[in-house]
Amino acid sequence: MEHDETLVVHSIGQLVTLDAARGDMLGIVPNATLVARGGVITDILGEGEGIDWDALPHDVTEIDANGAAVVPGFVDCHTHLAWLGNRREEYLQRAHGASYEEIAAAGGGIRATIEHTGRGTPEKIAHAMAGRLATMLASGTTTVEVKSGYGGTLEGEEKQLQAVRLVMEDSDRLQPECIATFLPLHGAVPDPGERSQWIHEVITEGLPRMRKHATFVDVFCEEGAFSPEECMDVLGKANEQGYHCKVHAEQRTHSGGSMVAAYCHATSADHLDHATGRDAEALRASGVVGVLLPGASLILDGPPPPGRMLMEHGLEIALATDCNPGTCYAESMPLMMSLAVAYAGLTPEAALRAATLGGAHALRLQDRGMIAPGMRADILVLSASSWIDLGYHMGASLVQLIVQNGRIIPRGLTHVI
Repeated sequence: MEHDETLVVHSIGQLVTLDAARGDMLGIVPNATLVARGGVITDILGEGEGIDWDALPHDVTEIDANGAAVVPGFVDCHTHLAWLGNRREEYLQRAHGASYEEIAAAGGGIRATIEHTGRGTPEKIAHAMAGRLATMLASGTTTVEVKSGYGGTLEGEEKQLQAVRLVMEDSDRLQPECIATFLPLHGAVPDPGERSQWIHEVITEGLPRMRKHATFVDVFCEEGAFSPEECMDVLGKANEQGYHCKVHAEQRTHSGGSMVAAYCHATSADHLDHATGRDAEALRASGVVGVLLPGASLILDGPPPPGRMLMEHGLEIALATDCNPGTCYAESMPLMMSLAVAYAGLTPEAALRAATLGGAHALRLQDRGMIAPGMRADILVLSASSWIDLGYHMGASLVQLIVQNGRIIPRGLTHVI
């Protein structure tokens, strides 16, 4: 379908708009019809509102949803997709009782992926990313954030961000749209002198150098990684240079990352497994989105993400896969929805919002995550009559048709690298 054509999706059993103006969190329109032109939604018609076919252009692409539920495309706002190699052995070690910290101390963890990825070219990293992106698209993810963080040097970090650009410049490849994040404070540098030098290099050279590649800057604020003071130094300079900021916060311990995010007015604070009510209040007051990563919490045997507590404090919540080679090799947003309900205390309604509109807010994207006139036509036609099945039918592939930016994605091509 050409991008300037008109798309009509009719006979929708449940159209989940996420438009609160329709009266509740989900804004469900039963027996609906959706019209999009040039990749943008123009009309939503409910029961009894017939479409004027004569008023439409002749080259209309028509989709009969046949009573299926339709939801927005998923927005996966926290991933580490740009890696080479694997960490299968760590999976075995954790299963036999080794902790995250013990594996890292033995040279595994993030440092192992830095070593593997550092030997690759941007082209090799892009090729590896493409397979993961294809799997994400097949499960309904239409937008995904991709971090660096496996470089170890500025050259290595830049290779990862260049790989993101290479993937997005390949117009023949079907994949989610990628948003790039520069994550220079990730794997800790062991020697204090090297740490100080690295932070100086990031601030004086890295931030200006990566501005052409990345929209966001992220930091890992954690014991054994980087301190709140070190993170604030980098994020303060990033703000001055026009980046938006993110923080890995309160993942393994109560590290102070939430307060860093609040102080720096970050776009999001991610993980939050050890966050407190005081943290939630500070984040809400600063307009920070709380990103929950239940897959990583489960695999690392940490406390469940405090989704219910964050909801009770009025925090905007997003869900993401945290797809990475060590602690959550998973591409499925529906799986994260299931885990968020069963494990993190979210309601099914809140989980769907967090996987779509919440993720868009965590990336400062105002044109997606919701099905409404003027929004991008990123929609999923399910093989189910109810949106509830996305979380209820755990691990199932319920996306039968994907429309990304108004274009129908051929199902037979979604796994092609």
